[in-house]
Amino acid sequence: MEKAADISARRLAAKIGRHMTVLVDEVDTGTGVAQARSAADAPEIDGLVLIEDAGHLVPGSWAEVEILAADTYDLQGKLRPA
Repeated sequence: MEKAADISARRLAAKIGRHMTVLVDEVDTGTGVAQARSAADAPEIDGLVLIEDAGHLVPGSWAEVEILAADTYDLQGKLRPA
């Protein structure tokens, strides 16, 4: 498990700085954080892309994000200007 976690963390860290198109799954209007996934990620199986300041997004919509950080299984990003 530790080896798999290390591999996942390294692969996700390589995505920092990239721009991605993601599908919004959920939005927490209280915190303004949206949960999304890339085209390569399966819901409830793969990690999430957490988008800050995204309370206005709608589940089911697409968003363009820049990846700012990564942990073992998830990415953190911000919306790219339209």
